[in-house]
Amino acid sequence: MYPRTVKIRSSSGTVNEYVRVVESYRECGKVKQRVVADLGRKDLLAEILPKLQRLLTGDTGADTGDPPESQILDASNWGPVLVVHALFDQLGLWAILDQKLGRAKGVPFADRAFVLVANRLIAPASEHGLAGWLETDFVSDRKGRRFVPHWHQRRRVRVHPRQLDAWYRTLDQLHAAKDKI
Repeated sequence: MYPRTVKIRSSSGTVNEYVRVVESYRECGKVKQRVVADLGRKDLLAEILPKLQRLLTGDTGADTGDPPESQILDASNWGPVLVVHALFDQLGLWAILDQKLGRAKGVPFADRAFVLVANRLIAPASEHGLAGWLETDFVSDRKGRRFVPHWHQRRRVRVHPRQLDAWYRTLDQLHAAKDKI
């Protein structure tokens, strides 16, 4: 396993750099990589790195006379999402949805359907409310890439139209394949 940084452009145009833990594995004789953990934004991690090093080395800050500081920067909730993920695995829903929904450009329909189902089970909301939920809960696709909301202010709608269209297309696909599923 090793760390990797990726640059992601936000809807406002700013570029944020994120740190991920990646591992290599072999499948059918080919070397592939998968994301094990998404650690967060690089600039926020750089702020807490000295404190993390002190914690890992057992240094309590006694030599400086200052009490060790602790500050919570991000406390994403991911427990309930893991339960829904386990249900999808146990029921074989990934394969069923992949087969019945077909392929999507970019993120597969099955992964988007997982997000919609998890949202309805954990914190039922509309597709507009789904974006707010993505900020508080750690929801990722099968490869470990986190779904993040894309914000765009246009009258009352704050979610970027492209993201809303993707959720609506997924709902359309689910509705069309309802009998097959």
